[in-house]
Amino acid sequence: MTPEEVAAATATPVGALGRSYFFADVVRETMAEHGFTGLPGYVGARGGVLGDVDSDVVVSAFALFSPAVVEMGWNQTKEQGSPPDAAAAFAVGLGRWAADTFAHLDGLDDFAAATRTVFDAAVPMSQALYAGWRAMPVPDDPAAATALALQILRELRFGFHVHALSAVGMAPVDAVVAQSGPQQAQMFGWSEPFSDPESLKAVHRQAEEITSARMNEVYETIDASQRAHVAATVGAIAEIALR
Repeated sequence: MTPEEVAAATATPVGALGRSYFFADVVRETMAEHGFTGLPGYVGARGGVLGDVDSDVVVSAFALFSPAVVEMGWNQTKEQGSPPDAAAAFAVGLGRWAADTFAHLDGLDDFAAATRTVFDAAVPMSQALYAGWRAMPVPDDPAAATALALQILRELRFGFHVHALSAVGMAPVDAVVAQSGPQQAQMFGWSEPFSDPESLKAVHRQAEEITSARMNEVYETIDASQRAHVAATVGAIAEIALR
């Protein structure tokens, strides 16, 4: 499998899996066990790897969300505990989700090893969330290590995508509207009026092409059989978790 093929095959399912596991019952329950409920279950869970920083740092890292939503979630995280503890709690929940969902799959060790090679080679450049998640301890359990790798892959591509949006001059709210529509933009905390999605799609496609090109590059660090295994594993997990 070529770098282009694995990048194309994994882009959509990795994003969709993130939307699934962040809001999975077992993850929410784990966060609650550690004292984090509501918005901190996402903002603190995802952004806690940034450390106990000012909310402006998290707003910048999240990029596509309304600053007001991120600031609220971050302040609530600090009220409920420390941001690093929120990220650590999420990592525990992520491992539990993995155990419940796909621990029976073969080849998880190989997936974790292949993706770690990718991460070791992909040096973060203005990709704080990717850097933070890449630095998280890798669990001994193969399923939990695989789930962590999925989260790191998600943040790696997200970081590239934010770079690409900046390169084509696309505002965060317009990027959300172009990709997912006005309703999703409202869920991200943005307010009407919104631009016509169709008028934004051409520029957004340019950003996607830049993003894909960067992901193609990072997959050059593993061989064809490893790329095929990464794509197959992501596909198998998505088939289970997203059905």
